[in-house]
Amino acid sequence: MGGEQLKALTARLAQVLRPWEAALAALLTALVLMAPWPSTDAPVWQAREVEAASITPSGTGPQGWRTDSVWSLDPGDAAMRVRWRAPDNAFQTGAPMALALSGPFSARAYFNGEPVGCKGRPMDAEQAERAGPIDALIALPPALTRESGNVIELDVSSTRAGYAPAVVLQTVAITPYRADARRSLRLYAPTLGLAGVLLVLAVGLVRLSLDRSDPTLLWLAGGLAALVLAALAEMSRAYINYPYSWHQPRQAVILTGMTLYCLGVLAFVIRRWALGRFWRLALLVSGGVGAVSGGLLYGGYDGKIILVTMVLLGASLAGCLAAGFGKDRNAWAVAGLLVLLLIANFIAPGWFIDQGVYALTAVGFGVWLVRAPDLLSPAAEDAAPEPDARQAVVMVQSTGRLHRVALEDILFLKAAGNYTEVHRSGGDWLLDQRGLAAVLDEAGPPLLRVHRSYAVNMARVDAFLTRPGSRYALSLAGGAEAPVGRSRVDAVRDALSR
Repeated sequence: MGGEQLKALTARLAQVLRPWEAALAALLTALVLMAPWPSTDAPVWQAREVEAASITPSGTGPQGWRTDSVWSLDPGDAAMRVRWRAPDNAFQTGAPMALALSGPFSARAYFNGEPVGCKGRPMDAEQAERAGPIDALIALPPALTRESGNVIELDVSSTRAGYAPAVVLQTVAITPYRADARRSLRLYAPTLGLAGVLLVLAVGLVRLSLDRSDPTLLWLAGGLAALVLAALAEMSRAYINYPYSWHQPRQAVILTGMTLYCLGVLAFVIRRWALGRFWRLALLVSGGVGAVSGGLLYGGYDGKIILVTMVLLGASLAGCLAAGFGKDRNAWAVAGLLVLLLIANFIAPGWFIDQGVYALTAVGFGVWLVRAPDLLSPAAEDAAPEPDARQAVVMVQSTGRLHRVALEDILFLKAAGNYTEVHRSGGDWLLDQRGLAAVLDEAGPPLLRVHRSYAVNMARVDAFLTRPGSRYALSLAGGAEAPVGRSRVDAVRDALSR
């Protein structure tokens, strides 16, 4: 007897600890995927605060020197001179050193007053700019290196990007020289791992959709596939050292992928919880107007991505909250993920674009798909006692499940767009994939349509209510109420009098 009790207690503890197990798995996955990966080409020193001055079109030299952060510099439609003093320890590694430049700009580099190389060709008084590669390595000759006080200068211009980048000089650093100027794939190893996880999840959602005959999951699977596309575009710099003028199409692909992902999540939320016509229209209009406005208001793609994703994810969150308050507590779990995505987007937009959206999505939907697939697709009910064979039943056609519900157990039916909510006397309800008229045709009496969106089990009516303004309602067992349409008042009174 003691052994059986211990076994039962162990099983109960396992059920209690299951959410902690899922949370621990999510935490470990996030740490592994976002941990810094070792790299042999890491910068020895990276410029942060520099001096900058404008270069006049007449070529008389730089004027108006000021100290500024390298990430905030923008030469606009002109040219700019940037200079800084490199620390002595950056040249004490014993290896040949190079100047690493990255971003949508062209530059001519000087080391201790001597020209040492170019990234494209910056504009000057005599010629227009020629867009250089997005990433460049310029060797710093040992013969020019001083024991102390090494100065690096750049003539910079950025007029060929085709858009307003958030950061022009993305990387200005000193690093060991190497033959390949492209960004190391190690920098994108977390993103690559996350893209693989998202692809596996998309395939898993398609399989779950087929197993449960639930096409709603295909919207989410399509959104994850679009996010994989955005991740591949993000990683493209490790494979192709393209001219910086190609940076705009790359950013456009990332914007498209993230927008489609957010739209897939929004469509999933709307269809998963069968939100009514008002909510569908409100979410689609607000999300669409906000996304289009975000795309038009910002010239830089980073700004477009941040605002468009924030608006669409916000619309999805509103849908989850509506479902959570009114229909299904499972919506709170998805709402929690959307809150995390919005917080990351607001607090750390750069991390959100580079890794955050991939990591949070992979961990959130991954845990649910593996540990709680019923959260993503309507859960199967526990086996209930079979109703008496002589008792009338209604077959409720939920997604992937067919439920037998005793007719006398139905309190009322409520239209939910193209679906029908079947509310039972216990306070719970099921979602039938058919419309209200189709369910009524199968159920028949004693269900009576009392409103455009409601049908009531007349055997469960407690009172007929008349309210100011010629409004009517039925009070049902358990305290529920159902409105009565004016055109159906006589039919309801006749049914109650019989």
